[in-house]
Amino acid sequence: MARLDSAHPENVEGPWFVDTRCIRCDVARHWAPGLIEMDSAGRSYLARQPDGPEESAALWRAAEACPSQSIGNIEIRRPPDPSFPHQLTPGVWALGHNAQSSFGAHSYLVERPNGNLMVDSPRYLRGLAELVDDLGGVGHVLLSHRDDVADADRWAERYGAQVWIHAADADAAPYATVIFESTGPTEVSPGAVAVQVPGHTEGSVVFHVDDRWLFTGDTLHWNHRRGELDVTPEQTFYSWAVLADSMDRLSELRAEWVFPGHGKWHNVGAELYAKQMARLGTDMRQTGQAGWARRPDAAFNWE
Repeated sequence: MARLDSAHPENVEGPWFVDTRCIRCDVARHWAPGLIEMDSAGRSYLARQPDGPEESAALWRAAEACPSQSIGNIEIRRPPDPSFPHQLTPGVWALGHNAQSSFGAHSYLVERPNGNLMVDSPRYLRGLAELVDDLGGVGHVLLSHRDDVADADRWAERYGAQVWIHAADADAAPYATVIFESTGPTEVSPGAVAVQVPGHTEGSVVFHVDDRWLFTGDTLHWNHRRGELDVTPEQTFYSWAVLADSMDRLSELRAEWVFPGHGKWHNVGAELYAKQMARLGTDMRQTGQAGWARRPDAAFNWE
């Protein structure tokens, strides 16, 4: 619950507010751009009260997704309708309820005829689980890397789902049922494959679905401030050079949408995806990790 006694001093006056426990993960600003903005320290504050039902719904999504539960309304305690799951495009749902243990990472539900896929994990909440039930439950829990496992074990237990993780990061999910080592495409279910893309961590993977959806964990995201596909240099813990090689590997895939764990999801389009990815790895090598981090609007930061 948001704490009014810790309200951010830059909040505008009104019923909605943001408190100062924000962890700088950018989640709320993804859901409510223009309503929630970033201060000089990277923390969120309420820049404008919502105008109309659409903006109110956007703020409720931001509040429900916020991992530190730093967004509140002094007049209304709960949204009139559940904010999540929220459909991003037919077949793909954002699950919200981002976990602080995952540094605020996004998670997704992908509807599939052979069993739905949960990509990374939100907090486990009974109300959210009941709505996931209505969408057909979960057949596979796909973990992109060690950082974003959150409550994956509880979701898997509810549905008897298979839990997938790469061997290099498997110690983060001792309950995993499928531990794979291949660097090439590994089939998860018809039309869905896992591809190892080390860099952020050694065991980072992406999940590529139907040659149009790419679930990228902390490997690749849409930088909405720069308007381009991007990586996070300050969170590249394994190897910048290897991450650049992983971008070369991703350039060989066809993708229309990119759904990251951190950063903004976006309908990039296959043509723009191919164009930007063709040069991303090369640009990373030329600029270097330190230089990449110094670019204007280089990326968000999270603690």
